[in-house]
Amino acid sequence: MSYFRNYKTRTIFFIFGDVASIVTASLISLLIVRSLSADFTYPAELIALYSFFSVTMLGLLRMYKVSWRFTSLRELLMIFFGLATAIVATVFFSFIIQLYHISLVSYLSVVFVLSLLLVGAFRISKRMRHEVMKKTRVERKAVIFGAGNAGDQIMRDIKRHKNWNLSIIAIFDDSDELQGLSMHGVPVKGDRKTMYQLLQYRDIDELIIAIPSLPKKELKDIIEKVRSISPRLKVKVLPSFHTLSDDPVGIKNIREISIDDILGREPVRINMDSIRSEMRGKKVLITGAGGSIGREIVRQCANFDTGKIIALDIDETEVFYIQNEFNHSGENIFPVVANILDKHKIETLLCHEKPDIIFHAAAYKHVPMMESFPEEAVKVNVDGTNLLAELACKHEVGKFVLISTDKAVNPTNIMGATKRLAEEICLSFNDLCVTKFIAVRFGNVLGSRGSVVPIFLEQIRKGGPVTITDPNVSRYFMTIPEAVLLVLEAGMMGNGGEVFVLDMGDPVCIKDMAEQLIRLHGLEPEKDIAMNYIGLRPGEKMYEELLLAEEGIEKTQHELIHKAKCRKNLDRTELHQYLDNLRDEILNGNHQSVRELIKKIVPSYTEPHIHIMNDANRQDKPVEIFSVK
Repeated sequence: MSYFRNYKTRTIFFIFGDVASIVTASLISLLIVRSLSADFTYPAELIALYSFFSVTMLGLLRMYKVSWRFTSLRELLMIFFGLATAIVATVFFSFIIQLYHISLVSYLSVVFVLSLLLVGAFRISKRMRHEVMKKTRVERKAVIFGAGNAGDQIMRDIKRHKNWNLSIIAIFDDSDELQGLSMHGVPVKGDRKTMYQLLQYRDIDELIIAIPSLPKKELKDIIEKVRSISPRLKVKVLPSFHTLSDDPVGIKNIREISIDDILGREPVRINMDSIRSEMRGKKVLITGAGGSIGREIVRQCANFDTGKIIALDIDETEVFYIQNEFNHSGENIFPVVANILDKHKIETLLCHEKPDIIFHAAAYKHVPMMESFPEEAVKVNVDGTNLLAELACKHEVGKFVLISTDKAVNPTNIMGATKRLAEEICLSFNDLCVTKFIAVRFGNVLGSRGSVVPIFLEQIRKGGPVTITDPNVSRYFMTIPEAVLLVLEAGMMGNGGEVFVLDMGDPVCIKDMAEQLIRLHGLEPEKDIAMNYIGLRPGEKMYEELLLAEEGIEKTQHELIHKAKCRKNLDRTELHQYLDNLRDEILNGNHQSVRELIKKIVPSYTEPHIHIMNDANRQDKPVEIFSVK
């Protein structure tokens, strides 16, 4: 129905436009003829006849189905033929109805010429407007760094698609062999130093870095140097080839630089075949599947030919999103809404599904919030892990992989202490049954819910200020996909009883990260976006550790996965006695007693020393700087 409605509307519009053009042409013709012969008269019926025949002929020639914007020479020829036929028909009928006299021939000739011009101009007006606008539109001036295969393909794509509106001024490359040559008519002017010099004196809108294999450290250095020269210059990069499709490289593959690029971390090398052979055909249960890490585990497991993936979370909305994401993928995803503290439901699930591997990611992870509600951290992080581990043993699950955290090392907060206790629980169960219990520690992940990056981005979008706890605070960071792939590899290589530690690289200063994010948006810290320091809150550290002081590490076959030399602090009987006491204190509502008991179980746990910033710099509303895994 919408098609017929649009066609009808367009037809009426064009008919009115054509009639208006013909009437206008007739009146102008009348003025011209009368200027030559003042006594000239004409019957008005003649114009009505000409208008009728013109509209009829244009309709028969299907001119009312032609798009206004795409009128071409063919359509103009059809208009000429239609109007010429109409003028002949008008002369013929004027003979029949005895309106004809010789002076009308001159008049109708002028009418035909003017109506042809006006109707044609009306039909082609929209296309002319678009062409004029296209020509007057200012093209963005850009330079390309990288004159290799990727740069060549990008240049071809730019030449092929004019609508990208890019004008490549110059190309640069560090290779001496390529300098001095030209690529598709654009010269390769020199290396990156020459590029920096050009950016200083030329007004360039965009830099495209077209070297997918460029090391992250070099990429970071280039971005920082370019930002120092021109903060508002837009920088785009071509990702590594393994992230691209099999299609030829083109403009569509180029993306804006992200915080991943400026952190300077190299892509993680993973033995995909080894993980696939271990995971193929297995049933996998993932708790906390709605969280950032849990959902990525679901995605990665789906890539490794697993037999069935059981995605469990207490949040029904997140479970729905998981189901919706894989609804048409053909993957065997089984969503479950459940609380890991619901013993009957979890046991029924394990009895029925008999999973081969459990990835236990369900936990409370928000540091300041758990300082206010320590009993909830104990219930979920400790009792939840203990219950799940006990049932995994009972139902002879092959492997149990606990997702732990760097905050479990020398914890200064309840969240970290309960995760360290969860590790202790897994170690205590490892020798009791066939299940192999493994824990994997790592730091913050970029882009997760509650993490610093989305919060900073939201503050920048609102115009600031960006709030930071302390100018010297630092954290380890890793992207979600690389963290999960390392978790999977660590889980597959584990033989039980290990606490693996992921190499997080160098710690990142949160203040530096905030400044880099501001510059990513073409803004200057403190000039365009204010930065406020609010002071550390209860449970927060200035920096995180990945190993206890008394621990050491052992190398594994993967350079980024280490094994901590952990030892059990308590035997199983003592541990369970403490857990019973913790439950009693929670029932009594005694938070301080809960903290004291945790100190006995986790000797490295200490009450945090809170560094308070100047009152002038503090904000009433703090912001979370920790990432949720």
